[in-house]
Amino acid sequence: MAGQQGHITQLGGLLESGWFIGKGRALLSRSSMFKASKGVAVEMIERVYELPAFHGLLEGKIFLQNLPSIVTARVLDPHPGERILDMCAAPGGKTTAIAVLMQDKGEVVALDRTHNKVLDILNLAAEMRLTCIKAYKLDALKCLLSDRPAVISPHLHGESLGQDTANQPCISEALSEKSLFSGAELSSKQSYLMTQALDCFKKTVGGGHTYRSKALERKEARKAKNGPGRGQTNGGRAVNAMGFVPKTFDRVLLDAPCSALGLRPRLFAGEETLEGLRRHGAYQRKLFDQAVQLVRPGGVLVYSTCTINPGENEALVRYALDTYNFLSLTPQDPKIGGPGLVGGSDVFDGHGFRCWLRKGEEHLVQRFDPSGPLDTIGFFIAKFKVEHV
Repeated sequence: MAGQQGHITQLGGLLESGWFIGKGRALLSRSSMFKASKGVAVEMIERVYELPAFHGLLEGKIFLQNLPSIVTARVLDPHPGERILDMCAAPGGKTTAIAVLMQDKGEVVALDRTHNKVLDILNLAAEMRLTCIKAYKLDALKCLLSDRPAVISPHLHGESLGQDTANQPCISEALSEKSLFSGAELSSKQSYLMTQALDCFKKTVGGGHTYRSKALERKEARKAKNGPGRGQTNGGRAVNAMGFVPKTFDRVLLDAPCSALGLRPRLFAGEETLEGLRRHGAYQRKLFDQAVQLVRPGGVLVYSTCTINPGENEALVRYALDTYNFLSLTPQDPKIGGPGLVGGSDVFDGHGFRCWLRKGEEHLVQRFDPSGPLDTIGFFIAKFKVEHV
């Protein structure tokens, strides 16, 4: 690899067994190469293989994906006209693949808790001219609408206010509007209406006294000092979602955040500990608890990770099947990866000994080995049929 910045170096990989791919000029120091997440580290001068750079090539027509990611979208098996949820969607590769398989007919709801990542999903959808994708800013742990109390109860009436709501048209309007929205549509419109209702309530209750929020004053002062903020820039604005009504999606994809032990190449040393891996598993179970309640009866739930850790893969499947008796593993098509792991772990994680798959279940999941003959990243896919009681 490269030595000092500006020097010519032979690129042959990090190991002695690496392949020679050509000569290049280092544009970054060695330490900077391992720290920078973006940019060009080496400018190629002589190449063994004359391959074009795919970044920006045929924009809107070609999108590069790992093989297991492509398989995941096809295993979900979305159909035109369905309503699909991608719970942890960024950067949007699987989201757009799902929309393409649906022929851009239906609705694909994509979630991420980060503003900029939501915009990345929307930009990718626009680049690929896909109109059925709706992306929202929402923590996947707060997907269920029933878990989040409304700003104003839909059962609010005149007696609870101390006066007749008919004399407060803004509150009545907000409450009537609220009943028309569900799922993602509750996000921006409901938030706006509820804010207006509260503001009107503060102005009308108490003999016409107008209440001026100190928090609002501070926010306006910051805006005057710092500018309009990211939500008002030309780059767009990520719409917040309040959650979704249970059993309202035909299919749900939970491509869960994980330890990423299957990704390659990795230019940094992994620092995962047994405790860290246990936390990943606990977090994924919480996400799964949300996902399983959003699928309609007869629907499909696909769980996937890019890690080889069985505590985040097979152990999650065991948890799902033992916790929810209306779930069952179902065969996958296409089936390209290898079988899952049967048995369990004899390592005590502080809660118990973790069980994995039972005999006969291993062929109903897909495990991609990063060191296997398929030459893919490490990955795991499980597909569940949901029969709510």
